[in-house]
Amino acid sequence: MNIHIREATKNDYDAVHRIQRQVHEMHTEKRPDHYRIADTTLDQEYFNSLIDGENTKVFVLEEDQPIAYTIITVKNTTERPILIPKKVVYMDDFGVDQTFRGKGLGKVFFGKIVEYAKTIEADSLELGVWEFNEDAIKFYESMNLKTKSRLMEIRL
Repeated sequence: MNIHIREATKNDYDAVHRIQRQVHEMHTEKRPDHYRIADTTLDQEYFNSLIDGENTKVFVLEEDQPIAYTIITVKNTTERPILIPKKVVYMDDFGVDQTFRGKGLGKVFFGKIVEYAKTIEADSLELGVWEFNEDAIKFYESMNLKTKSRLMEIRL
């Protein structure tokens, strides 16, 4: 298997959108109160803005074609007297094509993103995950992520 990781280009939109749609479908099934079924789940203009963005990057893991992607944003915390300033890599999105899940490729890919975060001297890598997504939670815990805070809700 000849896989490699690279920064995405605007030409990767269709492949990234295909994988992102798979992830979105799971979210619409589990949280129909929050997510809508849609033909376009990743707006191309938004994707292009991520590629062009100063603080955003899209990476793909590919063999012959992209089989996983991630969208990250580099954030510097606001300077405040009560907080220690931090440089955070926030993982906005992470998806592996369903036909490649369970083969260890997500772990390899995620590990490379952690290495990237270290090379830019980030203090941490952070992400959000839905409580219903037990597989993702187990995956992230296997990658040494710990729960930092919780966002809670009451449905009215």
